[in-house]
Amino acid sequence: MVIRKQPIISWLLEEDYVFNPSLITVAQTTNIQHIGYLMNGVKWLGEIVRNKHDWGLPELLMPSFEKVMQKSAKSFFNIDHQLFQEFYEENECGILLAKDFGTIVYCFGENKLYVWLFKTINDISVLYDYFYFESTEDNVRHHYCWPSLINDPDLYDTTKDERLELYECVANLLITYLAVKKYAEVETIIVPNKTITIVEDTINEYKHKEKVRNESGQKVIIMDSRWFVKIINDNDIFVRGFFRLQNKKNELGEWYKELIFVDSFVRHGYHRNAKIEDEENG
Repeated sequence: MVIRKQPIISWLLEEDYVFNPSLITVAQTTNIQHIGYLMNGVKWLGEIVRNKHDWGLPELLMPSFEKVMQKSAKSFFNIDHQLFQEFYEENECGILLAKDFGTIVYCFGENKLYVWLFKTINDISVLYDYFYFESTEDNVRHHYCWPSLINDPDLYDTTKDERLELYECVANLLITYLAVKKYAEVETIIVPNKTITIVEDTINEYKHKEKVRNESGQKVIIMDSRWFVKIINDNDIFVRGFFRLQNKKNELGEWYKELIFVDSFVRHGYHRNAKIEDEENG
């Protein structure tokens, strides 16, 4: 895997970067309204950039990390609104490099999650969708986007069901990812610019080894799932573990929440603890 330089990342992270509309543009479509909507999305992102948000380093999601998040997403549904509020208060924003969606730029506003989806085409950053979510106190999300954008054949060549699932998939990915990153001690790998790193993932029913070459012009963080995933023998019958937020006290006697992984039940087999548990046990 090669992480290439992207104008959108340079715009967000480099203070002296001069915005170039020929390098950061919107997807080509015959629908003028859609073009105008996407251009307004770039304009709104530019206003946020001028406020000098701390976007952090780009973060690359490894396939195993995404698989674990998909399985744990339901654990956060009952505190969805609380998470929205926490991420807004912390001015959470960032850049995710995800295989299925391209480059995801996100930023929280007051009770809102703004999302920009970019593809890199011939070294040009192309915005192909822009939307935002609001969260209600009863943990229901409301999605806002130009109504007909998702049906534009110039922008999407997927099936209708796949297009309709896009927004919810992106929201679940971001909320779950940020919750895991905040409440769990997740191992990260930093790949300096112009270097190569071998990343090896091993989780139940999934083994993956990949060479990552960083040519982005920036350091990139790789999110590795091994610190909070149990490895279980494929031949065993087991009940999968799950994530839970547990109340704990710090040294000052103050209560806080910590994300823990509840053990899977294994019958007639064995399992290997996640690295985080091995570390805690000395």
